[in-house]
Amino acid sequence: MPKYSVVVPVYNAEKYLEECVNSVLSQSIADFELILVDDGSTDSSGSICDRFACADERVKVIHQPNSGPIPARFNGVKNAAGDYVLSLDSDDYWFGNLLEKVDEAINRFKCDMLVFRLLKGDEPCHDFFGGEKESVTQSEFFLTSLKESGMNCVVIKACARRLFENVDISEVVSVHHGEDLIITTMLVRKAEKISYIPDVLYFYRENEENISSRIDINVLDEYMISRNILWREIERLGFDDDTSRRLYHTGFLRRVADLVLQINQSNVSKQEKLKLISELANHKEFVRIADKADLSQFGKAKQIRIRLLRARRYGLLIFLDRIRTKLF
Repeated sequence: MPKYSVVVPVYNAEKYLEECVNSVLSQSIADFELILVDDGSTDSSGSICDRFACADERVKVIHQPNSGPIPARFNGVKNAAGDYVLSLDSDDYWFGNLLEKVDEAINRFKCDMLVFRLLKGDEPCHDFFGGEKESVTQSEFFLTSLKESGMNCVVIKACARRLFENVDISEVVSVHHGEDLIITTMLVRKAEKISYIPDVLYFYRENEENISSRIDINVLDEYMISRNILWREIERLGFDDDTSRRLYHTGFLRRVADLVLQINQSNVSKQEKLKLISELANHKEFVRIADKADLSQFGKAKQIRIRLLRARRYGLLIFLDRIRTKLF
């Protein structure tokens, strides 16, 4: 049996899929299986998966009707044989030493969850704990998750396969936004020892096609589902104080500010942008917390977006983001 199972949900990923798969097959450690879950792709992704499976016995392919990211990932895990499971998105790739670094850390720490870092564009995500940390408590993990959304990415974790056993996803199978936070919360809840290394081992690709073509305000409602699941864990651990609640609200506003930028960078008409931004400003959670939130933790651009959104200055918001995009 392999030590590692690598699960890759695949949906219409023909543009980057070969680079993704080759980044796993070229790892210096070969003790793994690669499970490609073709989630009802309508492009050539399915045949690309099959071609890799024919060429390398470590590659398994599952073809299934389109079900969404959570069912696809868990179907891959259900068919996994490795002691540990790693996840990889089909438009991203691994650096060549990822599995070697992960294996060394797991052998040294004897942990059932290992967290590492990713590179997003030209910027690595935050060093969550300021250096290597052999043991991260559940409370440390969840409180860090409130502050650092990158901590919730499934793809920067190697998890013992047993953590996935008896995890009930029935209530969240339709969630397409915030699914990483939901899965991570479920897994951390069962972890006995979580370790962290600050190594940047994973390349996360910002998909410009998605930014331009898929703007959905309902993402905030799904985001709230995932954040509420996290908050319940914080309550369970007894850390639901004013400081944690401020962090919780800040995370929501950060997501709103990011959505404003996404809308303004999209290729929809100005009229549609105004409509979408107006819907954001009138979202019940934004209305509830916007006036009392502390914006000091945000950069200048996010502060301006939230303030203009509160003031209902939608046209100015679009104009300033257009100018900023041209300058930077």
